[in-house]
Amino acid sequence: MRRCVVCGGASFEKVIELGHHPLADTFLKEEKLHEVEKTYPLNCSLCDDCNHLQNEFIVPPEERYIENDYSYTSSNSKISRDHWIEYCNTVSNYLGLSPFGHVVEFGSNDGFLLRQFSNKGMNVTGIDPSPNIVELALQNGVYTILDFLSENSVNIALQRHGPAKLVVGNNVFNHIADLEQAISDIKRLLKRDGYFVFEVPYLKDIIEKRAFDTIYHEHVSYFAVKSLNFLFKKHRLYINNVEHNDYHGGSIRVYVSKQKSKYNPDIVSKYMSDEEEAKLFEVETYRKFMDTIKRDKIKVLNNIYKLKNQGKRIAAIGAATKGNTLLNFYRLDGSTIDFITDTSELKIGKYTPGSHIPIVSDDELYTQNIDVAFIIPWNIGAFLMEKIKKINEKIKFIIPGKEDVL
Repeated sequence: MRRCVVCGGASFEKVIELGHHPLADTFLKEEKLHEVEKTYPLNCSLCDDCNHLQNEFIVPPEERYIENDYSYTSSNSKISRDHWIEYCNTVSNYLGLSPFGHVVEFGSNDGFLLRQFSNKGMNVTGIDPSPNIVELALQNGVYTILDFLSENSVNIALQRHGPAKLVVGNNVFNHIADLEQAISDIKRLLKRDGYFVFEVPYLKDIIEKRAFDTIYHEHVSYFAVKSLNFLFKKHRLYINNVEHNDYHGGSIRVYVSKQKSKYNPDIVSKYMSDEEEAKLFEVETYRKFMDTIKRDKIKVLNNIYKLKNQGKRIAAIGAATKGNTLLNFYRLDGSTIDFITDTSELKIGKYTPGSHIPIVSDDELYTQNIDVAFIIPWNIGAFLMEKIKKINEKIKFIIPGKEDVL
């Protein structure tokens, strides 16, 4: 990173260092296990000028989304499906969307969210760069352009149904290194009274919840409202609402419009004041953050090695992308974790990047004699514990950040 993606500044302070990691969403087929994996330093820096937190190294997007089959689908769990259904209903009501309007989503994945808007009578267009995911979306009946957000994809979307009342980009706006071009493309897509609505993991949650696993190479930025407000005002776009939710351990849903009259300085000021109070832009905050996650790592590893020395079988639960940051930071692999379970057909039968743990179906929890479940998606730990206890009431649990075996 030579220039800040938000303000263009060239002075940074490195504040987070997690070691070398492979791409977190590149789950490996068995024949790839003996090939050399690319790894990159996973560090984050604060911009000295605007205080935006961003990855120190940027991996080319083609390597992130095209060279290997993308494994995340937005409809892969009930929690995800419920979230996107709520998203569609809330945004539709807030904006007063009417049938036959145009909704465009970039990073549209398998099209689940766009299908919800389509069910309300909207004309929908998806944009996604991953060939295998676009194929899924087309099978689901969602027209999807195989491309990144670009001049080409914008032109195709405009030719289909004209300017959009709503442009959506969830958990993807934070993946973009060239935000200047992205915002230019979004503005071209939008009607004069249109809205850009997006969700991203919230920096305040990442720090306060010690959610270092939200950091990986597919992400470029870790947004606070302060940096978003600076970015959009620079491009004559205005934040008119911010909603906080628990998705992915803590996210913000941001509503942006072209009309200055829609700018809501009160809600922006409240978030920015909370961020200053939380000392999100001070280097000392990140020093304490690093100290804490290192202590958490020691606690978890002590528990795992103690149980392993007792001959216990340990399964990890949930082959989430963020979990690969955790596994590789903790340096856990198949010698300590017997297998990892997941519901996604795009992941089952593959291996986790770096740690090379086999991914099996959740059904294996019924058939395998497992003593301990290591809950990787800690943000839904209570939900998963309740679900697993119905399968095996004797099973013990380890959750990152928790000192004791539960």
